[in-house]
Amino acid sequence: MIKNESEKSVENVCDFTYLDKIMNGKKHLIKEVIDAFLKQVPEELRTINDAIINKDYVIIKNVAHTMRSSVSILGITILAPILKEIEDISTPLATSVEKIKELTHELNLICKQAIDEIKREEYNYA
Repeated sequence: MIKNESEKSVENVCDFTYLDKIMNGKKHLIKEVIDAFLKQVPEELRTINDAIINKDYVIIKNVAHTMRSSVSILGITILAPILKEIEDISTPLATSVEKIKELTHELNLICKQAIDEIKREEYNYA
């Protein structure tokens, strides 16, 4: 797991086997999912980061919930518990704003690594 931006994980965070299996190895469909992920996830990260600044817990909770589906299809299982915790603690009565920020920081780092991996993998489906 990544601890800070200068630390690189030696393990991949993505597992493309699930995506390959559900798409029956059809490269054009896999490419569509990859392209959608590469567009959608950075937007979701911006939205969740902005929502934290604005203390909009409804948006934080909703985006975390949506992202759980996005990351699971690309086998980014390391993010499931992080997103679930963000979703669970994002309430208007949230007393753990710092915990949400900490989890979101980790989310951002892992998503950055995942996006880098996906961009490298994307060429196999061109």
